[in-house]
Amino acid sequence: TAFRSRHDIRPIDKIFLWQGDVRILLAIVKFVEDRLNAAYDIGVAGVPAILLVEDNVRYYSSFLPAIYTQLVVHLQQVLSEALNMSQKLLRMRARPKVLLCETYEEAWDWFSRYADGIIGVISDIEFPWKGALHPQAGLELARRIRDVRDDLPMVLQSSIESNKGLADSLNAEFLLKGAPNLVHEIRRLIRNHLGFGDFIFKMDDGSEVVRASDLREMIWRLGEVPIESIRFHARRHDFSSWLKARGDFALAQRLRPRTVAEYPDDAGLRDALITVFS
Repeated sequence: TAFRSRHDIRPIDKIFLWQGDVRILLAIVKFVEDRLNAAYDIGVAGVPAILLVEDNVRYYSSFLPAIYTQLVVHLQQVLSEALNMSQKLLRMRARPKVLLCETYEEAWDWFSRYADGIIGVISDIEFPWKGALHPQAGLELARRIRDVRDDLPMVLQSSIESNKGLADSLNAEFLLKGAPNLVHEIRRLIRNHLGFGDFIFKMDDGSEVVRASDLREMIWRLGEVPIESIRFHARRHDFSSWLKARGDFALAQRLRPRTVAEYPDDAGLRDALITVFS
């Protein structure tokens, strides 16, 4: 049998880069677990997932520890609201998964299989597509995803600052790779843009109205915020996304299929949301 080339890494699942952060060890374990459990947890049980598209080992070795750390912080906050051990165990099992991809084909395969379970996309703009590095693979992926889920939160990254305009055209957040606070910004966007953390009521222009940190506060805020803000979030399915990120799948499913047009009027929309959360 011929010996494999020393550059042949096909038997290796993934290569990670040690950069002095011990959390990379936990991220490696979680990465393997999430890949192995995706078919049942996402496809059958309805556990949400974040799609991370990055082919640079240095960057994904930094992003994964930051993402998993934020998810653990979020999980601890949600567990504090659980009423009994059964609820705590359920919410621990419902931790959102992270699906790391390096190519356009791999990313689209994961998304097409679990489109309804994906609650956010964090993607580089330049990565392999059709066997070669493509300068706009992330933009094409984002456009294709938008055709299926136009409400899905997206974060696009690039080392070329002028790509921000292209990200804006796709209604996606933009991060400049190489910025000194890049990892911090990743964690901030996960909290504020992907539904992990307080629910931030906003108006159509993006201005913040108020925040809700848990279900009880959500009920209170729904009764007092302007109806324009409620309509804004209802159109984008933000309420169901926030519930899904918390592990409240049954409540999320009651809201997700419905559209604003299905409610009789503004008062009916507000009252229906308060009823569901109550």
